[in-house]
Amino acid sequence: MFFFKKKTAGNDTADTPLKRKAKAMPMTKKVQFCYIKPDELNMLLNGDINSVLTLEPVNYYAEKNRYWLCVFYYTEDYSEIIMRFELYENDRKTTATDYYEINKELYSRILLKFGQRVEF
Repeated sequence: MFFFKKKTAGNDTADTPLKRKAKAMPMTKKVQFCYIKPDELNMLLNGDINSVLTLEPVNYYAEKNRYWLCVFYYTEDYSEIIMRFELYENDRKTTATDYYEINKELYSRILLKFGQRVEF
């Protein structure tokens, strides 16, 4: 009889206060960005969080095999917004970045790249 272990993402971040805070937030939103190397993305995010605006939105039907899923966790009044990137390859999460707190102006500018408006 064969038993298969379910693979989990090995590069998941440790339990941090920001991670616990994000998981407790009531609302989430997800958008996809084109693939860049994980090291490059970490350098961009750690250098200047506004550099996320230089990333290109993904056309999911054209680039289905590898993309960055950006997950936003936020409160209903947008007073707190936390962002995290997860790399998906062949529809499986392979790695993820740290959690980053962003302001609502940056959040709205990111969503404008996808043609979505947010009213505050």
